[in-house]
Amino acid sequence: MKLFDAHTHLNAEPLIADWKSYLQKFIEAGGAGLVNSWASESYNIQGIEIAKSVTSQPSSEEGFSKVIVKTTLGRHPGECWMEENIEEKMNELRTLYKANKEYIAAIGECGIDLHYPWSLERLNLQKKLFAMQCELARELDLPLVVHSRDAFDQTMDVLRAYSDSTIYFHCWGYWPNEVQKLKVESTKLNWKLYIGFCGNITYKKADALRESLKLVPLESLLLETDAPWLTPQAIRWETNHPANVKYIYEEIGRLYGDWGIEVDLEAIVEKNFKSLYNL
Repeated sequence: MKLFDAHTHLNAEPLIADWKSYLQKFIEAGGAGLVNSWASESYNIQGIEIAKSVTSQPSSEEGFSKVIVKTTLGRHPGECWMEENIEEKMNELRTLYKANKEYIAAIGECGIDLHYPWSLERLNLQKKLFAMQCELARELDLPLVVHSRDAFDQTMDVLRAYSDSTIYFHCWGYWPNEVQKLKVESTKLNWKLYIGFCGNITYKKADALRESLKLVPLESLLLETDAPWLTPQAIRWETNHPANVKYIYEEIGRLYGDWGIEVDLEAIVEKNFKSLYNL
């Protein structure tokens, strides 16, 4: 197999302490490319350091030269629990990008999250932080990785201002109706749209995700682990890591087969991964 994990977190706890081992497991499983993401100061820097380390490895060492490893830069909506100088944070991201362009594939993950009790009172700050990262992605000509949870309409309120953008809705968590709405808006606004599915599509009660998958155009499909979270059902109580993207490939391949859809899943995901991240 040739596997691509479009969104993972080797730069987060608990994976960061042993990231080389987890990357080796990914390669052994058939891993050919992954993109680390997160959205805080330390995780942004750790993502860059991992990408640099992999790039600088001798070709014979650990086989790392065989795998694409990039990172994103962003500020997660969860960071809006405190007031902060957003303009200063955006300048920090801009400076980090300019110093590390070759390792950075996108801006994000960023967006709107209304899952927690405190979230709604911070909605305006979340929207401001999100919009400024949309602006930064446009300024730097980079794709945008979107985190949206319990906030589809609010997320779209911000995104509608950014036509002609490349947008990746990572870790799809909405219903088929939202897929339809997103497709309509994407056509209207001339977005290059991608939608990612994680290990939770393997869960027994994830019928809404499976029905959503049916509606996603193949040219928009990506697979990801979002590790260390959302471990696939087959190993549900283990720590998730990039090698487990193989379970997501297997489940989605099985679903397409059940629906009578003939598809070369590996080829489609590889093409979309490289297209999204300009690789």
